Amino acid sequence: ADDTREEWEIRRDELKATGDGHFRSKAYQPAIQTYADALQLDPTNHIILSNKSAAHLANGEKSKALHDARKCVEHSDGKWSKGHTRLAAAMMSLGRYGEAADAYSTVLNELDPNNEVAKRGLEDCRKKEQQLREEKERELRKMQEVLDQQKKAEKEAQEEKETKTKNDNSDEGEEDDLLDDFFSEVEKATEKPKPTKNTPDNDSGEEPTNRIKTQMNDLGTSQSQIDRLLQVNYEWKNLNPFYVLDIPHTIDDDSIISARYRALSLLVHPDKCLDDPVRAKTAFEQVRKAMNQMNDVDKRKHVRALIDEGMKQGKRDWKEECSKSSNVHPDNKEGLAQAQSKATMKIFAEIEQKRREIERRKRKFEQRERAQEDDEKKKETDERRFHNEWREGDRVDKRVGNWR
Repeated sequence: ADDTREEWEIRRDELKATGDGHFRSKAYQPAIQTYADALQLDPTNHIILSNKSAAHLANGEKSKALHDARKCVEHSDGKWSKGHTRLAAAMMSLGRYGEAADAYSTVLNELDPNNEVAKRGLEDCRKKEQQLREEKERELRKMQEVLDQQKKAEKEAQEEKETKTKNDNSDEGEEDDLLDDFFSEVEKATEKPKPTKNTPDNDSGEEPTNRIKTQMNDLGTSQSQIDRLLQVNYEWKNLNPFYVLDIPHTIDDDSIISARYRALSLLVHPDKCLDDPVRAKTAFEQVRKAMNQMNDVDKRKHVRALIDEGMKQGKRDWKEECSKSSNVHPDNKEGLAQAQSKATMKIFAEIEQKRREIERRKRKFEQRERAQEDDEKKKETDERRFHNEWREGDRVDKRVGNWR
């Protein structure tokens, strides 16, 4: 049978075959270059884009592999299973396991339920995510060990800072300064007013409406709660949702937590605080943010584990302080409670600072990735324009030749 392909199509397929040969022999850089030459002739060929993505990944060029995989999915209209698995593989190589799991799930849920590559990939993503969770827990334990080792030096530095900055509540707005101020203000934050009534009991038999009214009475006035929620460095202190809702971390009854949330929300809602609506809105957002954490079972469990660790650390700190000072009595429950509150808030602050640093690095990496993608897109656009002009000129030359 006659080959009906045009000359450029024949050349494209020859280059693809050559690239495939390089890939099979693990000559990845020549394979990448050959695939790139083929794509100059056919920039939207999803199969060549898929192969080029695989070559980049095998060559350790993860961002480039992701770029080509995205274009592969785009030019196959999202209906080619292999394009999604290429995309997922590139995501996994970059540690973006959640996004990789989504890509594998797309294959299994929408395109090919029996795709073995997607099944294995999804299982690997889940294993990796579990490993990340375990690593975070190990990091937490290591961080606590480091805190124990550095505690004495930090304590001396903190006492010196507190002496210098006593009665100085200036806020310069810088994030690092804010964290430093937080540690110097922790002692003040731990001294909160005693409730006027006992904490609501789930076994009291109260109706939900009555329970909310009781809790509103326990919480005091709207102004006192807004002041508590927006005290100096509140964004650090309010990392603990149990602290925001002002309930013991041992409570795990959804009805009690929900009643406390509703009562506190009613107190600080901007519509109820017409004298101070701006601060009330900020306080209300803090309460809502805390409740969102409480509604996530895994997050609530994690928060309680952090508080338990803070309670243990605070107890150790209190014992050490008592052993050094004859003026401090070990049976002083209020002093113990303050030490535990201080240690707990410090753990939350350290983790949040680390999270922000990770986010900063991630944003920086994504900016580099986007810049690289923009450069690649510009290069492809220029190459496509050049080869379209070349192809059109080649056809004109052929037509002229036929006329002759």
